[in-house]
Amino acid sequence: MSPFNLYNNFPLLRFDQPWSLEKFAGKGELDKQVTFDELLLEKVGRGEIGPCLYINSTPRCLVATVRESRMSNFEAAQQVLAAQGWPVIVRCTGGSCVPQGPGVINLAVIHPKVKGWHLEDGYQLLCAILREFLAGYGLDAATGEAPGSFCDGNYNLRVAGQKLVGTAQRWAGGSRESAAVLAHACLLVDMDLVEATGKINSLYRLCDNPQQFLPQACTTLRDCLGAMTTQTTKAFVGEVEQRLLLMVKEFFNISS
Repeated sequence: MSPFNLYNNFPLLRFDQPWSLEKFAGKGELDKQVTFDELLLEKVGRGEIGPCLYINSTPRCLVATVRESRMSNFEAAQQVLAAQGWPVIVRCTGGSCVPQGPGVINLAVIHPKVKGWHLEDGYQLLCAILREFLAGYGLDAATGEAPGSFCDGNYNLRVAGQKLVGTAQRWAGGSRESAAVLAHACLLVDMDLVEATGKINSLYRLCDNPQQFLPQACTTLRDCLGAMTTQTTKAFVGEVEQRLLLMVKEFFNISS
């Protein structure tokens, strides 16, 4: 049994409805797959479903913010990158552009907004879950900025100073009873960070934005483990996802 206890650490997350684990049922619709957690956010806000989790990986793409979609030449840049095998999808959480693909595992925690729950609580929840998860691999992850990384922020999880997990949030509904919270984390499991970071840099250059990012500011779980893993990307990511799935089901008392 893990020493982490959800309701001891975050008692406001005890709801009348049990937590559930949601799955994307569609096929071949990249934009809908990337933004499925936003649909879950709407459903939670309307009371159609209770608090839930969503774990997934997507085909290779870049995921940009609404703010970035307003950069000059953005639509033309989308076409260029799509032709290079990196379609650009726009979603509504904060932060900035991130790479997605089979080597990235996403964890979304979606729940009704409750009185006394603050933005920092959502970030601390994600970091607590994933810090515990990474400790299972013998990794000591710290929270903080990783200068030069894409989508940098105060609530990255870093190993040896390099970003391994990024986090973002979206709150919907304001102060209404239907308000809901989406807290989202990206775990970089196994991907070519030089290529992925280069594509984000290309997007920015094509949009006349001078900001550029450094691939060495980030790391992957495979790189952190080194010789401890020799599996293919598909097998390694599958194993990591299964371990994460089992852990969060225990944390949130999800039986099915």
